[in-house]
Amino acid sequence: MKSEHMFGGKVGILALLATHKGMDFLLDDGGLSKILDVVTVKLHEDTLTALLQRRIEESNLPVEEKSTLSKKLSSLGEEGAKHLLTKALDYGLTQAPNAMNWLSESIKAM
Repeated sequence: MKSEHMFGGKVGILALLATHKGMDFLLDDGGLSKILDVVTVKLHEDTLTALLQRRIEESNLPVEEKSTLSKKLSSLGEEGAKHLLTKALDYGLTQAPNAMNWLSESIKAM
C-alpha cells in the first residue's frame, strides 16, 4: 500500500506503529495498565478523626454531649480512631436496609 498524503489520502497499514499503551488499549482487557495503575489511598489519623468529628458536629445531639464526644475522640489516638471507624462502618452496613445491594453493585462496578 502506498501513502499519498498524510491526511485525507490513503495510509498503508505498515506505516502505523502502536506504543505498548496503544496495544494495551486495543486489547480492551485492561492489560498491564489495569494491574500496574493501582492507586493506594491512605487515611491518616487526623483524617479519620476529622471524619468522625464532622459526624458528631452534624448530629442532633445537645452541645454539651457533642463537646464530650469530641474530646474523647481526640484522645483516642490512631488505633482507637481506626477501630471506631471500622465499627461505625460495620454498624452502618448492618443497619442500612439496602447496604448489601449497594455494596454488591459498587463492587461489581469497580
